[in-house]
Parts: sequence; structure tokens; C-alpha cells
Amino acid sequence: MAGLTQAERDRLVELVRRRIGVRSDAEVLVSAYLDAMLHSAYARTTESGPVPTSLTAERSAILIEISRQLGRVVEDFEIQALFRVTLAQARAMRTTLTATYADDANELTLAWSLRGARKNGRRKADTFVGTLIVFPSEEHRDAFDDQVERAGIDVQVIYDDEANPWQVVVGDTFPKTQLPA
Repeated sequence: MAGLTQAERDRLVELVRRRIGVRSDAEVLVSAYLDAMLHSAYARTTESGPVPTSLTAERSAILIEISRQLGRVVEDFEIQALFRVTLAQARAMRTTLTATYADDANELTLAWSLRGARKNGRRKADTFVGTLIVFPSEEHRDAFDDQVERAGIDVQVIYDDEANPWQVVVGDTFPKTQLPA
């Protein structure tokens, strides 16, 4: 078998597009999904380590590969669209993914959170002075805040600037090489 025909691939993209709407790029998501499925099949047969023996482990392996290709952790609604599961099941699958592949998931979440972000000088927070980062959305800011706080780095969300509503001050122990431009 040579894989999906173009008509089958087009149908898959259209179905996923209907399920996710404008929240994500269906073409990119389907491409990552199909590549992850191929990678999973190859790894299951050729790699020397243990193979997934449960549906949960198998799905986590596929989801981390999709996440790596997307450059971020796959979101609940995307899991729901690809695997045809309820939102509660999708959340459980993502929770398992982030627990099983915590190092990769944390790195991908941090990288994603900084997409579109920019530095905006220095600022005093309540208990420290650090770099002010402006994010493109509340979701990006909150993901960054969660990741940095979990790592034990000083971070404070700034709520009093209506012109730039999604900001944080991050302490100087955050790696300078990871700060946005």
C-alpha cells in the first residue's frame, strides 16, 4: 500500500478543518498527524527500547510526535478532532502526554508561549527587578507564567497596563538566550 490517495488526504483535511474551525491550521495538523503515525509505526518495529503496550501509551507516543512537529503541545480540541474522542477524553490524553513526556512537553510549551512575544525593557516587580515581556495573547502569557513558575524562577504577571494587557516581569535567573527579541 502506498499510503493515502490525494482524495483521501483532502477528505481528512476537510473533516479536521470542520472539527477545529479557525482555531488551528488543518493542513499543518493533518500533516503532523500522518507523519507521527508513520514515525510511530517505524519506531515500534525498529527501535530497541520497549514498545507501547496500551492504547494510552500508544496515543501518548503519537501525540508527542505531533507536538514535536508542531513545535508546541497539541491542544485538547485538536486531539478531539484527530482521535474522535470527547473533550474530557482529549484532556486526559493530553494530561498523560505531558506527564509521560514531561521534559519535551515543558520545553515545547515554553517555546510556544514565547512565539510572538517581545521584550520591553526592564521593570520592577513586587519583590524583584527583571525583564518585561509582552505576549501576543493571554494564553501565551499564562503558559509562560506556568512554566517559569514551575521552574522556580521569579515571575509576576502585570495586570495594570491596558495598552499591553498580556505582560510579565521575569527574573534574571531565566536564561537570557531564551528571552524574545
